[in-house]
Amino acid sequence: MTRISKYRLKESVYEKLFTLLFEVLAKKTSKEDFNKVLIELLSPVERIMIAKRIIIIFLLMKKIDYYTICDVVKVSSSTVSKFHFVMEKSDGIVPALKNLVRNEKIALFLQGLYNELFPPGTYGINWKSAWERKFDYERTKSEGI
Repeated sequence: MTRISKYRLKESVYEKLFTLLFEVLAKKTSKEDFNKVLIELLSPVERIMIAKRIIIIFLLMKKIDYYTICDVVKVSSSTVSKFHFVMEKSDGIVPALKNLVRNEKIALFLQGLYNELFPPGTYGINWKSAWERKFDYERTKSEGI
C-alpha cells in the first residue's frame, strides 16, 4: 500500500494535479510513448496492480466465474468481490470496457464459427494448428483471456 501525506491539499490543487496528470497521460499518440511515461511514473508493482484491477473488471463484465478469475489473475476472492461492487457503481471504466467486451464477443463468435467450419481432422487442414486453435478458443471461452 502506498503512503500519502496526512496533510490534505486544497480541492483546487487536486483539480490542477489531475488536469496535469490527464495532459501527461492522455495526450500520448502512441503506445510506446504511453508506456515510457507509465514506466517512469509507476513502480513495477503499481503497474501490475493497476493492470490486475482492470482485467478483474473486464472479466467480471464477461461474466467469468469468481474462482476462475482468482485462479487466472492470481488474486483473492475478496479482491474480485470488491471490484464487482466497484463495478456496479462505476461510470468511468465500465463504459470504456463495454465496447471492448462487445468487440471481443463478436471476435469469439467468429472464431467459434471458423472452428466449426474447419475443425481438426478435416481434409486439407493443418491438424496441429487446428487443435491449437480449438484449445485456444476453449481456454478463451472459459477463462476470458
